[in-house]
Parts: sequence; structure tokens; C-alpha cells
Amino acid sequence: MKIIRLTFATVVCTLAFGAFSTHAVTNGFINLPFRGSPNSEAGYWESFNVPIGAPGNLADKPGATTGAALTQFETNAIMAGSGNLYNQAGISSFELTDSTPFALGTVVLQIRAVGSELDYASMLLTYANASGAHSLAPLFRHELNRAVAPGQGIAVSSLWQWDLSGLGISNYTVAFHAGGESLSFDSMTLDTAGLFTKAFPQQPFNAQSAVADLARWMYPFNADPAGRPTASVFGALGNAPDFDSRDAQILLGWNTTNRIPAGQGATNYLLRRARVTLTVATGSNTYTGTLRDYRTYLPTNDVRYLPPATTAYPTELFGAGFRGGYAATNYPQDGPFFLDPDGGFMTNRVVYAAGFDTSGTLIDISSNVGDDGTNELVTPFEIAPFAVGQTTNVAPGQLMLSGTTVTFDLNLADPLIYDYVQDGLNIGNLSFMVASLVPASRGGVITYPNFYTIFSGIADSNQFPLLDIEGEIVRPNLDGDADGLSDDWENFYFGSLANAGTNDFDADGLNNLNEYRAGTTPTVSSNALRLISIQHRSTTNELHFAHAPGRQYSVSWSDNLPTWQTATNPPLIYSSAWLAKTGTNVVYPSPVYAAWRDTNATSQQRFYRIETQ
Repeated sequence: MKIIRLTFATVVCTLAFGAFSTHAVTNGFINLPFRGSPNSEAGYWESFNVPIGAPGNLADKPGATTGAALTQFETNAIMAGSGNLYNQAGISSFELTDSTPFALGTVVLQIRAVGSELDYASMLLTYANASGAHSLAPLFRHELNRAVAPGQGIAVSSLWQWDLSGLGISNYTVAFHAGGESLSFDSMTLDTAGLFTKAFPQQPFNAQSAVADLARWMYPFNADPAGRPTASVFGALGNAPDFDSRDAQILLGWNTTNRIPAGQGATNYLLRRARVTLTVATGSNTYTGTLRDYRTYLPTNDVRYLPPATTAYPTELFGAGFRGGYAATNYPQDGPFFLDPDGGFMTNRVVYAAGFDTSGTLIDISSNVGDDGTNELVTPFEIAPFAVGQTTNVAPGQLMLSGTTVTFDLNLADPLIYDYVQDGLNIGNLSFMVASLVPASRGGVITYPNFYTIFSGIADSNQFPLLDIEGEIVRPNLDGDADGLSDDWENFYFGSLANAGTNDFDADGLNNLNEYRAGTTPTVSSNALRLISIQHRSTTNELHFAHAPGRQYSVSWSDNLPTWQTATNPPLIYSSAWLAKTGTNVVYPSPVYAAWRDTNATSQQRFYRIETQ
């Protein structure tokens, strides 16, 4: 019996870390880019003089332009000799009140506390307008610095930001309290402005309901590519050799540069969610939110045919591929449909619905099920869409009528899809294709979905194609606590800087520093650079391992451990149970893995090492 032994390691790399120039030396606060501009106010509190109650504490550092006051209400608080507000036996409660001479757009608060930490979930801004009193949680909390304060415990500096634009208010209160006894309130800065301005460009981004900049019906007979108010998706199955099986598609594009800084390096974009939303304009398509196996679309007399669990056709979201010198950044609203006007349809689209093949390459999937199942130009193959359309407006099997909202939550558990979004944000443009294999209907009742575009004169703006995307940009050289981890990366995954590089937060055997270098998720034990399975057949070993977005891997092998040989350009395979139609969980979305085949595994034992590059 052949014994197979495997070892795995992530590459050891050297990263250069340095101080972020906008951080103050003593407390980790940042200097806001809008500080000192018209319609802005600022204040810095370093030493306090009123421990309890009115009149509170005004900003004491020179140059303050705000009249905001910080008041502490817990009766056991005292003034420390350092000028801190200290409470040894009680839980301090704070309230910041402010009034500005301009309508507010931005409020940014930075606080440094020593000893016990603040109760970060308690931070709440309240305001009143004609409709009554309202409470508003911050957009985010960003931990700026965490360090040991000799003799006092841990010192933590944090930043909170609120967006008040459009509310027309100039008075507000921010209330919060300590997380426990023995909190020493050390210092604070407050910045306000009349317009919403980001605290820093790489802050956690949250583009909500962003209307598409491009919405094009990608159909060969579209007479109005520059401004069509609706666009439909349907297929051309059956004996129609000149048409793509995904005949009518919709191209959607967003210029993200005004919402999310571009050019930060693709792997530095971390994502929480990405969603595209469409609204049905007309049609009576039967709804299903379940993806169908490609074999269910083949003719019933095809030996590969499988009967479907539902006769409904899902609507799917894919990436967008380009030909003929065009790309997401230069394809215009009324750009050409064909590469060659006389070249037929198949493989002739300038822009096409695209998915990833098993080499990780983005390919045209417009005819993944062919035409008639027997004489197609493309051998039928399975695909993994970026998302499958879902709605809560109707139940599966019911008709999606006008006004039905369809959402596409991108499968960010797939590293290749995650990487596609990262690449798009890095170049400042996200483009997607919507497609379906629902048959076209000629005359009578329309049985395919027809969606509003950005050119509809009757749709509300919230019925246009919309993008919601949340995440954070990592600045690799910002490591205030010198633990080898980017502070932004720590804030994204842990919400603080409390987890050192040597910690193993998810107890998966890889410490946080190794997960950072490998691009895996430090809070999910199943997401780590490790062997998933190995298959041995004759002289071939096939290794399956987890991989991360945008990472490259090298494979080495050894028969004796002291001597290692690196495989030259090993072709990696990217697959899943859904794509391969084998293994467990053969449904979409299945976990995606990378694989490598050693076709010369002739020794009685062999060790393998997979490294991130």
C-alpha cells in the first residue's frame, strides 16, 4: 500500500511597515482632511476640569473652533492628576452636545481611553427635526491605536463617523458609556463639516443603492442601444444554430471611482457583501431562485439529459467579458454588438456573459448549453454564475409581474468571483451581465423577464439597476501596534487591534499572521490554506486545497523531506462539486477548491508543500 504524506506551509515574506503620517504621536488620532475648511469646526480635549455634570468640558487645546461640550454623569468620577476623567468604582456615562452655524453633513469623533475600554456598541447620535427625535448609529468604528500604557492597562484610540447630509440639522448629541469600571478618559477630538467628507479615503466603504452608469440591452436586434428604457433576458434553445443559447443579455456597469478609491491594489479590497438589484418592468416570468443543472436544458433524447426539479428558469448574474480592444473602462453605452457584422452570432459578441473555467480563466458562457443539444458549436458544460436572482415579492412557481424586485447577492465565498470584484474596484469599474435560458416568446404573453434600465421615464430611481457594496481598503504599511498585521485588516475582521499576529482567532491551526499573508479569513476555521482531500490513482496524486482571492501558489514535492523539488509552472485547477458533478454537496453554490495533479507519483511516500507567492 502506498503511503502518502503531505505537509503544507505558507510562504514567509517580508513586509515593510511604517508609521502613518497623519497619526499624532501620543494618541493615534488622525488629522482630518477637511479640518480648517469653510463650514467646518474642530476641537481637541486633552485636559478636563469638570468630572461630573454641568457645565461640562469645552475643548481646551488652542485653536478650537467648536463650542461643543463633553459632560460625564456618573457620580463616582474624579479628576486624575493627569487631567483625565477617571472612575474607579462606577461606569462612566458621557454626553457630547454640539450646535453648529451650518447644516451638518459630517461628524467625526476620536477618543482615547485607558484602562477599561468604552462600550463601543453604546455610541449613538441623536437629533430632532420636524418629524420628531431620531437616533443614528455611526457608519463605523475604526480602531486607530492599541498599546500598553505603563501602570494603567491598555490604551485604545478609536474613530467614529456619521453621515448627516440631507437632514438639515445643526444640533445633535452623542451619548456613550464605559464598558466597565476603572476607565480613564484621556483625550478626544471632534470634527464637523457642512458636507459629508470621508474621514480617510480607505475608510470602510458602503456604497448603497448606487444607480448604474451603463445599462445596455445586449441583443443583436436592439434598435436603441443608447437609451432603451427596458431590457429583457431570454434564451434561444432548440434548432437555432446561428444564435447563442443565452440570446438576450443585459450589460450593467458602475464607475466606482467617485464612491470607492481606485488603484489601491486588488488584494487590498476586502468585501463584506456585493448585491445587484433589478426591477421587473413587464413580463410574466415564473420565478425560481434555484440554479438548474446544465443537463436539464438539453433535449430529452440526449443521453446526458436530466429531468429538472422545476420547469422554471432562473435569472443569473455573471461577469462581463470583452473583445475587440474593448474593456469595462472604455465600452460606451452605444458600443458595437458584433466583432464582425457578417460573422454570425456565436463567439462574435463584443461583450458577453462570462464565467470562470477550471483554469481560472474568464470565458464566454453565452452558449454553455449549445443550441439543440446535438449539433452545437460548443460542447455543453456547466457554469457557476456570480449570483442567482432572488425575490421575496412572490413565491417560487408564481409569476414575477411588473414591480417585482430581483436581487443578486454575489457568491463571495467563491475566491474567483471575489477576485473579479476586487479587480473591478481596483480599476474603478464593475461590470456584470444578466442572462437567462428562459425561452423567447414571439407574440402573445411575454414569458421572460423585462427589467427597467436607467433610461426609463416611468420608473423611480430605486427601480433602476442598483449596486450595493460594502468593504474596506487595506493599507499594508499601516501597523500601529507592530504585530505584522495591517491595522485595516484587523479592524475589518476583528473590529479592533486586540488580536496579535501570533494569535489563532478561529483555532484552525494557522495564526493570524499566516492567514493575513495567505489571504484567508482569520475568523472562519474552514477558510484556511490547508489540504481538503487527496485522490490517488495509479501514479497520479490529485491534491485539493483551499485558496484565496488573487493569490498565486507554488507547489513543491519531496520523497525524503530534506530535498525538495519545485514543480515548474504547475497547472492549477479550480473547481467545485457543482462544476465537477462529483463528490459531496453537488449543488450550487458548492465550496470552490484549487487542485494540482502530480502525474509521476511513483515513490512509496511523497510529501507536498503549497506556498503562497
